[in-house]
Amino acid sequence: MTGIEHQKGSIVRGGIASAVFLLGLPIVSARVAFGRIDRDAACAAIAAHFGRFLKLCGAEVVVEGDPPQGNGGYVLCYNESSFVDVAAFCDVMWPHIDRAAAADLYAYIPFGRRMARKAAIEMVPRGNRAGTERLLAEVVARVRAGERQAWGGEGRIAGIDGVGRFKIGASLLAIRAQVPVIPVTFYGGHRIMPLGSLRARAGQVRVHFGAPIAPEGLTEDDARAFADRLQAAIAARYAEMKASAAVVAVDVPAVPA
Repeated sequence: MTGIEHQKGSIVRGGIASAVFLLGLPIVSARVAFGRIDRDAACAAIAAHFGRFLKLCGAEVVVEGDPPQGNGGYVLCYNESSFVDVAAFCDVMWPHIDRAAAADLYAYIPFGRRMARKAAIEMVPRGNRAGTERLLAEVVARVRAGERQAWGGEGRIAGIDGVGRFKIGASLLAIRAQVPVIPVTFYGGHRIMPLGSLRARAGQVRVHFGAPIAPEGLTEDDARAFADRLQAAIAARYAEMKASAAVVAVDVPAVPA
């Protein structure tokens, strides 16, 4: 297969995956929103839909590291370079969290807000500081009580082959609740399907659970520095994963023509 043929095949694969995902999303959303199902069943339905998208893209999700065990609240903080990373999160993360968070633009999906409530996904009101503060206060109370909350570090899909600038949301939650942060690094999504592209190259999305990082002794004045620390930890792991992927690619023998 020539390079041009391979590229065309990748675009066809990505186009089909994206079309199937978008056309099926309102159906899944309605099923979750109005079905007589609990949180676990709602998350399973969402995971299945994103899983189909990943399969059509030719993406395999591989979990690495040590997912947190036992009871106790924490904030799970992660990066997102591509929509494939979002799909990988929805495919594998639900057993490790009680609640997730998403930008309120997802409320524009038909029945999206109601679906989010069923699946315990918090809608973060961008540009509404008072609304965000109210949400943070609610989340802090739940995390203190033992819930496990996922909160994206960048607050959006970064769209780069790397880790973008972290906002202070996750660090504020951890400092206010005095619970550890579990850093989770996603690698491979940008390579499989860059943000804004329909090209889908088969490959792995690696999801690495890092060691907990505690905010002991920190105050809200330290939130920016703590966010930078979380970003640095995830960026370092991302660089290691990228380097190891490059070594594997070099070591794979060429396929004879």
